[in-house]
Amino acid sequence: MGLREYVKGMSVAWFSFNLATSAVALASFALGEAARLHGLVSLAHLLAYMNTAVYLAIAAAFLAKLSMVRGEFLRMLHHPVRGPFITAISIATILLALDWGVVLHRPAVGVVFFYAGMLLHTVFFIVIIHGFVMHEGVEINAMNPGWYMPAVGNVLVPYVGGFLEKQGVPVPHSLLGIYLGTGVIFWLALFTIWLYRSIFHHPLPARLLAATWINLAPPSVAPMAYEAVLGLLPKSFKSTAAALSGVSPKLAELLLAFFDMFYYTFWGLAGLMLAIILAVTASYIRRGQVEFAESWWAFVFPVAAYSISTIHLYLHHPGEAWLLYYAGFLYALTWLFYTVTTGFSIYYGYQELFRHRRPGELPAAARPLPHDVIEGEKRG
Repeated sequence: MGLREYVKGMSVAWFSFNLATSAVALASFALGEAARLHGLVSLAHLLAYMNTAVYLAIAAAFLAKLSMVRGEFLRMLHHPVRGPFITAISIATILLALDWGVVLHRPAVGVVFFYAGMLLHTVFFIVIIHGFVMHEGVEINAMNPGWYMPAVGNVLVPYVGGFLEKQGVPVPHSLLGIYLGTGVIFWLALFTIWLYRSIFHHPLPARLLAATWINLAPPSVAPMAYEAVLGLLPKSFKSTAAALSGVSPKLAELLLAFFDMFYYTFWGLAGLMLAIILAVTASYIRRGQVEFAESWWAFVFPVAAYSISTIHLYLHHPGEAWLLYYAGFLYALTWLFYTVTTGFSIYYGYQELFRHRRPGELPAAARPLPHDVIEGEKRG
């Protein structure tokens, strides 16, 4: 298969590498600063630069693909099952705003990625939700946690925007609330559908096991988004609490208690989901049904997001040292998934590109993510 054909068949799953690498960089930076491990901060800088270079290369190749098969891309975007996965493009772009604005301390560059990603995600979100509403219907078995991706992107917007706003970047604050509200509400609705599908229908096919881990992402990001919008990010939390106490100690106590209640509600759900997902994953492993696929990128971002959320909680409550160790465990798990997925993806990608082997002759790793979804529909 020539380079032109390879680019023409390129999957949006390539952007999952950028999404995952940003998550690892951000988790490295957060843990490095919280635990005063300067080596992790330096690693985060390296990952951020590398991720930007790879993102630009992948984006250029994908634009070349769109010039050849634009109609196919638009049909996929309107599809109620495959459409949500396209938001990997916009989410990867939004996360680059954090790479530059937070990790590299270059908010002037970060804001470019922020507004580009936010605009792109807004278009994707509207088209995808339109596809949900106006489509003739899909079987409940086609539902999987990958459908959360548009909602996760919406929740990321206020999280990223709040960070940039603290660094003096002009961000319309009230606009962030629109994304926060739609992201949280749509995730809760889709989570309910996933629970119904899980309880009353067959389990997800093994090739979509990694998608189950996406359940960790929304409840991990949502409290941090509220944290950013309310101006209660860890670095400014103490000064805000002190200012409130100066006005009215009782009012400050009540407001901070309400904030904790909200944070623990979502963060606690992510913790329980992790235990359930680990049990489900162990069941697939015992049955020998685990098959490597590009959907394995879905392992990385949710665990990294949960690690960062745990670090933020520790910074709000530094007396609970166990939270930092728990975040370290999650960070190590993130690196395990990231290393394994990257290694296998490179190996099988090399086999397909340079050994002239067809995707059907290779393990599932080299097949585009939409094929995983289609396979899930057939087996469901």
